[in-house]
Amino acid sequence: MELIIYAHPDKKSFNHAILETAKATLEKQNKEYRVIDLYEINYNPVLSYDELKGKNSEQTIGFQKMMKEAKNIIFIFPVWWFRAPAILEGFCDKTFTIGFSYRFKKIIGMYGIPVRLLKDKNVTAFITHGAPALPVKTLYVNAVKYRFLLGFLSFNFKLTRCRIYQFWAVPFVSKEKREKYLGKTQKIVSRMN
Repeated sequence: MELIIYAHPDKKSFNHAILETAKATLEKQNKEYRVIDLYEINYNPVLSYDELKGKNSEQTIGFQKMMKEAKNIIFIFPVWWFRAPAILEGFCDKTFTIGFSYRFKKIIGMYGIPVRLLKDKNVTAFITHGAPALPVKTLYVNAVKYRFLLGFLSFNFKLTRCRIYQFWAVPFVSKEKREKYLGKTQKIVSRMN
């Protein structure tokens, strides 16, 4: 089973076109998939005290079950203020919990390293930017990609099984460029094992 985690509120957005392309590609290959559309389900991203203390909601337990069953996990989201939308950030806080997706292995004293518990999963992220690549990659050292990769994915998944694809200046590029982005999406999703 493939799992898509989608975070954009506008069904006319380019992110939605990426989602529809991914779904159509999986359907063409007769692959089973599920979509967690965070805005569609009116997801509450606020971490409660009980959740902070390890008491997951039934919804979170259901999401975790889907992740365990998935072979490939696909994230689709835009960049807002150099990060993922708050709804996705909250989803990550609440769902990728210690004991489910990672644990710490003590090394010495107070020092430990994360042990990835979802290391058998393949992860693909499609991230859209309003900005062009040059300033993001140079002035801002591609902070969004590396924050997502190193600050989140590396704790939960094996890095060699994670792929991030960034689509640049989406509101400003031509229709032809957007079609190339969607063609790339289709090719990437069709090659997933």
